[in-house]
This record gives sequence, C-alpha cells and structure tokens, in this order.
Amino acid sequence: MRPYNRGARTLLTDPALHQRTTPVPDRRVAWKLSANGLIDTAWHLYQQTGDDTLLRRTGNDDRIDQLWVSAPLAPAVVSYTLLDTPADASDHHGLAVVLDTDRIDISRPWAYR
Repeated sequence: MRPYNRGARTLLTDPALHQRTTPVPDRRVAWKLSANGLIDTAWHLYQQTGDDTLLRRTGNDDRIDQLWVSAPLAPAVVSYTLLDTPADASDHHGLAVVLDTDRIDISRPWAYR
C-alpha cells in the first residue's frame, strides 16, 4: 500500500515503531456509523446467509467501500452485488443494493429535528 493510502486507512502509531509494527486498520468511521444505528448491507446479508462472496474486496487490498442503510431499511435489503465490469472502469468495484420497500420497518421511523 502506498504511504498516503496507509496513512489515511490505518491508525497513527509511534514513528519510532513505525517500521517494526504491522499497520492497524482504522475502523473508527464504521464503528461510529454502527453506533448510530446504521447497518453495513454486505455484513447484514452475510450474517443471514453465510455467503462469503458478500465480503469480497472492493478495492485492491480490502473491502474498503461499503453501503450503509438506516436500521428501518435493513429488513428491506434483499441483495448486494459488486459491480466489476467493465474491468478497467475503476480500481474499486461499484456496489448495488436492492431494497424490497414492502419490507421496510415503519414501526419506528427516525424523527428528524
């Protein structure tokens, strides 16, 4: 991974130890989204199906691109697909999620203030 990518995607470490330590992914943004009621659609479907292809890499070295939905939309997520054609379109895969709007949980809508 190039230094600027590593710096943007990993936790800051003591520079004196930098060369001797394995970079640790910075998952704080995902944790913040999850803590605030958002759902990672690929992980959500993976938990239901056990289908490992849902967790495929979206970039060269990791599943760095994700599509999150609000908790009321999670039951409506029926499929998740990586878009990988044409092959040279990007160095990342696109993502597509299909929602069945009849399955949206309308019992507890989020209030906006």
